[in-house]
Amino acid sequence: MNKIKYIFLLLACVFALSANAQKFNKKIRTLKVKKRIEYKEKVSGTVVEAATGNPVNGIRVTVSDISAAMTDETGKFSIKVPSYDVELLISGPGYQQKRVALKGRNEVNIRIYDETHKSVFGNVTTPLREVAGSHLTTSVVQLDGDNSLNPSTSGETLLQGTVAGLNVISRSGMENAGMNMFMRGFNSIYANNQPLLIIDGMVIENISAGTSLINGYLSTPFCDIDVKDIDRITVLKDATTLYGVKGANGAIVVETKRGKDPETRITAQAVMGMNMKPGSIPILDAAQSKRYLMDVYQSRGYSSSDIQKLPFINNERPVQQAWGYEGNPDFYRYNKSTDWQDELFVEGLKNNYSIGVTGGDDVAVYALSLGYLQNEGVVKGTDFNRFSARINTDITFSQKFMVQTNMNFVYGKKNLMQEGNATPLNPIYSSLVKSPFMSSYVYNEQDQLSPNYEDTDLFGMANPAAVTGSVQQENSNYGFTANIHVKYNIWKNLTLSTRFGLRLTKAKESIFHPGQGIPYDELPTALVTNEMQYHTERIFSLFDETRANYLFKFGPEHQLDATVGLRYATNKAEDDWTKAYNSSSDEFKSLQSGLDALRQMGGALGTWNWFSIYGNAAYSLKNRYFVNATLSTDASSRYGQNVGFFRLFPAVSAAWVLSSEKFMKELSWIDLLKIRAGYSVAGNDDIGNYTGSRYYTSQNLMGNYGLVRGNLVNLNLKPERVGKLNIGLDVAFMNERLSLSADVYHSKVKDMLTYSSVTPFSGYSTYVDNGGEMRNIGVDVAVNARLLNTASLKWDLGITASHYKNKVTRLKGESYQTEIAGGTVLTEVGKPLGVFYGYRTNGVYSTETEAQTDGLNVRSGLKDLPFGAGDMRFVNMNGDEYIDEKDRTVIGDPNPDVYGGLNTRILWKNFTLSAQFTYSVGNDIYNYTRQTLEAMSGMENQTKAVMNRWRMDGQAASMPKATYGDPMQNSRFSDRWIEDGSFLKFKNLTLAYDVPIKKGIVTGLQVYAVAENLCTWTAYKGYDPESSISISPLSYGIDSFTTPQARTFYIGLKLGL
Repeated sequence: MNKIKYIFLLLACVFALSANAQKFNKKIRTLKVKKRIEYKEKVSGTVVEAATGNPVNGIRVTVSDISAAMTDETGKFSIKVPSYDVELLISGPGYQQKRVALKGRNEVNIRIYDETHKSVFGNVTTPLREVAGSHLTTSVVQLDGDNSLNPSTSGETLLQGTVAGLNVISRSGMENAGMNMFMRGFNSIYANNQPLLIIDGMVIENISAGTSLINGYLSTPFCDIDVKDIDRITVLKDATTLYGVKGANGAIVVETKRGKDPETRITAQAVMGMNMKPGSIPILDAAQSKRYLMDVYQSRGYSSSDIQKLPFINNERPVQQAWGYEGNPDFYRYNKSTDWQDELFVEGLKNNYSIGVTGGDDVAVYALSLGYLQNEGVVKGTDFNRFSARINTDITFSQKFMVQTNMNFVYGKKNLMQEGNATPLNPIYSSLVKSPFMSSYVYNEQDQLSPNYEDTDLFGMANPAAVTGSVQQENSNYGFTANIHVKYNIWKNLTLSTRFGLRLTKAKESIFHPGQGIPYDELPTALVTNEMQYHTERIFSLFDETRANYLFKFGPEHQLDATVGLRYATNKAEDDWTKAYNSSSDEFKSLQSGLDALRQMGGALGTWNWFSIYGNAAYSLKNRYFVNATLSTDASSRYGQNVGFFRLFPAVSAAWVLSSEKFMKELSWIDLLKIRAGYSVAGNDDIGNYTGSRYYTSQNLMGNYGLVRGNLVNLNLKPERVGKLNIGLDVAFMNERLSLSADVYHSKVKDMLTYSSVTPFSGYSTYVDNGGEMRNIGVDVAVNARLLNTASLKWDLGITASHYKNKVTRLKGESYQTEIAGGTVLTEVGKPLGVFYGYRTNGVYSTETEAQTDGLNVRSGLKDLPFGAGDMRFVNMNGDEYIDEKDRTVIGDPNPDVYGGLNTRILWKNFTLSAQFTYSVGNDIYNYTRQTLEAMSGMENQTKAVMNRWRMDGQAASMPKATYGDPMQNSRFSDRWIEDGSFLKFKNLTLAYDVPIKKGIVTGLQVYAVAENLCTWTAYKGYDPESSISISPLSYGIDSFTTPQARTFYIGLKLGL
């Protein structure tokens, strides 16, 4: 009830402010003219357009706020300045801002670019103030291009390959699956590694408070934002001390579109598209699968005659007699030819419609947007629908009093399938392991097709058609976010502002798993015939930030911008789930239909709070030397009870613009040369809401409830702490035709969460402490160039490249081994995080003599089993007689050597052609999908690679023999399953045409076509080298039956009124 009160209170404030804004209209028109000092020195010059060399009229030339001039028809200007050592600011409508240092000159000739060019001198909106790009002291990247033609459903795509140092990885090809983002390596083993999000000024943690019952599905706050609503994104890579205990992983600031002027403008947009079926993994066909299964049964001791009697091998057609059928009654059931991948993947339609309205009057402006999309997934039975509404307002009551409001509502509904696991309910898995000689539907003895799904086969494999056709896994989410920002100029240069916001999200999952066609595990007291599940997750957040800012100016050369503020955030999460089993038939799908005795329930409540006091001072001297210092002191409810209430986080950075020095006067081809350096400390309090506090939970024992201890508490638990050293270089040449930004960084993580062993008498095996340390060393480089720049043809090119080396430097204990998807991930001092730990191989034993010469064995209970012909030859690392855990070593590293992207754009007359590529080099992938499909130890269908399996003595084979149960563990986790995951992806190609129109109601008309995921160049054998089954860095580089990204084509129309 309190949540509803907060929402209605905020809405009432917004409408009340809008209604009363007109009363202050007259006050706004009262302007005070500042008395200016007359300077004697005069500078003259000419401003021309960079592409044509033509003079530009109406360009404003200023020196800070003390002197100003305008260019005339010939592009000439004359301005008085306090000295010949100041910086000129050149700006005008339709053109990029530029800064020019006089360096003792009294005459300058200036070339400026139109708005299509990204200038190094453009203003960058940081969380505290707007700063010229040439004045930044830290590593900041701002993306502020037009996103309206991007058909993606999540804003992370805008960051992929465009921000050096930010590794953005698609989780899968499932609709609206979101992406994982890692900034400059990893900063934690078990805590959150995702950057902090600040959306329209409101801090939002990029974490999930609950666990979805639909395996493999995870949403992010970006998934609830219409990409077309995004105005700009600012990425803070190093100095995030401002966010204290939340800033360890960097920060991403998102600003949505706002009204800019009173004129009413309407934009309507319609996009239609279709995704293509992805490529298939080459697996055995029906005949090849039967030959493989005969080898498996032979390894089980079946004779040739016994094998011929198997129902899928017996080729005696059923013949109807008076008493029934003679022959194999299952002949038609086991003699089909089904391409299960072709049955699973579909071509899906995509539709996206939106309308945006901006306008207002002299007092208030607004931006309103409505959006609706309807996308069909690449997997049969999956889809995604979303409705979104957003309204942002800016109200200026007077020169001193201003109010901003932001409100967003989103509703999404998804029909999903499980992924990322090897279970029958994952249709990707089922379609790959299902025998191709089976069919989706039942055939009788006369080869007549029925409408009923085939049940599980004699191997216990699920029917993929039943999974996609009968399984229901619906996810619905609601989100409402609103905040109000009030700003008051108390007196000259002193501003007080406060922002209050709330966020309410709710997700519901309704799941039904039928009995027909799907195998189930047994419950302790019953056999499962079908299953119903229901899950809800609710998160309610309140946020407030109040700050005061004072701008000191000491003449034309000195400026100090100081800010102090405080933040408070409180969050409450509730997670509830219920499972029921065995309704009377698959027609009854509600929880109430299940048996009461088998019903299971669970959930969790969580509350966490954050309070921060911060101060920042930014000093500049002659617009050439810059120093920035920040101090934040943060309190969090997650700290251990014995830890101090506040934790301090400092930062300092500086920059020197060498290109503004007089000794650079003769190097006119250098537009900008700046070096910067900084050190900052930030924290990560994602250490568990109650891990540092004692708590109790209820437990059911034979129908009786009681309280038990909920955790093994660590009262000294602290937040993780990351210190970052950054040295950067920003350069621009040849009238900004070429620019480069490079950073070298070193980050060190202290107080990192680890798990320490404890005595089993405690009832727990481990407890959480701050026993770890880790470091990242790396380089980020971004290059931008305007290769062609004429009046009718412009060609831009941008390249990003990033490299990092991660190393664990301290643990409590020698190492941790984490079992994931049949593999082992090693965490050990001196090694990168996430390396794969297994066995090395050296081919296949061709003959029995080769195996006997090596004399190696595996232990099986109390006896030794010797390797023989057709077994894998594993490298005996320790030189004994056994292949066992002592022979494991590091066999792969998922961390790339280099990753980044390439973006290019060509503008020719009314046409715009843009393309985006992403790449990763040197990263390894554990292909769990292939391990399952090439193990040759069971009845699962296999890839065509197993046709090269060993079958006779002396055969030189690339694959071991097929053996049921794999007694020699030939398919164990080894370098057989580690592949080079390097790739180059053609992510996006867009062609747009602006239709020439006459003046009238229609102000703009644009038609365009977009292609996504056009091509991937890789040696990887799985569906897609770009996938991630979890946000955990320990799962990085593991491919486990995830949905591939489909090639998709769109056509769109954008209309302006």
